Order: sequence, then structure tokens, then C-alpha cells
Amino acid sequence: MLYEERNIRVLPEDTDVFGRLNWRVYCRYCEQGEAGLIESLGFTPMYFHKIHKISFPRRAAHFEYVSPVSPENLIDLETEVKKIGVTSITLSHTFYKKRSEQSERILTAKAEVTVVAYDDRLHEKTELPRKLVDTLKALGVQEKE
Repeated sequence: MLYEERNIRVLPEDTDVFGRLNWRVYCRYCEQGEAGLIESLGFTPMYFHKIHKISFPRRAAHFEYVSPVSPENLIDLETEVKKIGVTSITLSHTFYKKRSEQSERILTAKAEVTVVAYDDRLHEKTELPRKLVDTLKALGVQEKE
């Protein structure tokens, strides 16, 4: 299961004092990929909270930066499910930069983010919603863990 977003414009305010894409913006892009993936599965980003009072806070995140990005670049984002556990999902995000919509893509960063299903009524982690797991499995994503 792969979600793709193409040609994300890098704004000057998204950069640090050296003119490079700020690490916090990569976090925002990861959230864009997460929301886009959930929507591509047929759910709204708040669906599981509205129905089950389950949210998905981040448990862990790992970023690897390969090549700097500036406001002259566009970003392509690819998000996919790497692992489905009992209570968590690990997403893989890959970022590519390019000079124009048709130019060659250059790997700029990779991220892995693990979200955990959290029951907001009980204030503890819980099993992933069955509907989410079944939807992912129907698309060929295998449970691991």
C-alpha cells in the first residue's frame, strides 16, 4: 500500500537559517503522508476517533537525511505501511527533491514513524481497530509482529 504526493512546494519559511528544509517540516510532511494514506483507505483522518475514541500518537520516529533541500526544490513524498503490529503501525516515508515537476528525483531523506492505537477513554494503548487492519490486509499488507 503506497500513498504518493508529488510536487510539494518548499517555501522560504520552511527553511532554517542556512536556507535548508527544516527538520520540523519533514515531520509535517510525514503527517501529510499519514493522513493521505488513511484517506486513500477510505477513512477520514478522524474516523477512528469519532467512532471508537482511538487516536494514533507517535511512539517512535527515526529520520535519515541524505541531501539538503532548498526553496528552489519541489518534494515528492511516498508513504507506505512497513509493519502492522497488534497495537501499532510503522510507516515508511521517503522524500525526493527535484528542480521542476519533470526533472530527475534525488533521494533527500527517509523516515520511519510508529504510531500506536490509544484508547482516549481508558487512557491506554489498545489493539488496532479491526476495520483498519482488515482494510490493509484486503490491499495486500501483511500483519507482522
